[in-house]
Amino acid sequence: MKSIYEQALGDTYQLLHPKLQERYRLTGDAVFAGAGRMEEISGGSIAVRAMMMLGIPARLFFPERGRNIPFVIHNKVSRDAKGQETVHWDRTFDFRGKKRHFDAVMKWDGEEEQILDLFGKPALLGSSLSLHVDDKGAMHINSRSQWLPLFGMRIPLPRVFHGAAQIVESYDEDRQCFRIRVHVRNPLFGTLFAYKGSFTGTRKDGSGGSRNEA
Repeated sequence: MKSIYEQALGDTYQLLHPKLQERYRLTGDAVFAGAGRMEEISGGSIAVRAMMMLGIPARLFFPERGRNIPFVIHNKVSRDAKGQETVHWDRTFDFRGKKRHFDAVMKWDGEEEQILDLFGKPALLGSSLSLHVDDKGAMHINSRSQWLPLFGMRIPLPRVFHGAAQIVESYDEDRQCFRIRVHVRNPLFGTLFAYKGSFTGTRKDGSGGSRNEA
């Protein structure tokens, strides 16, 4: 079965760096576990960062910023109530012993043929995503429409309230690691948060086998 990322990219999935192809082949019982460091986590005014404190209980946002921050990432696949595959993205950042989380789930929207990204536990924010591969084999993910999930409905957010996200994940052959860059910007408040770093990890499939991805 194809992963939601293979469905989104179609034939262009084969243009991804081979390490990224393996990493994003998240379907069935596949699990990816990685660890690394963020060179820098930045962005957000004092007011914006104060508001982000409200997201801590839902593992959504956090106000801390810094350099050389250890983090771990864990991806797994489950099925929702409709039997649809859902990919979990659980990220934990360690600010000198203080753990902060940025969690989400992604699923495939067959009607619109796009990936949906739901942030927080429980989900407090939703976004549709567009994906493409650049000429160096890196994965680019950009947010599109955004909404509030409420009682099974989507309450659209005006663009003035969007946190427009740009994500680039690549593979560094020289250092044998994945590299990640994330930038989230709002039309009114500018950069809400941004981070860049690197990590290595291992993908395991349902048979118990594992692959050292970096």
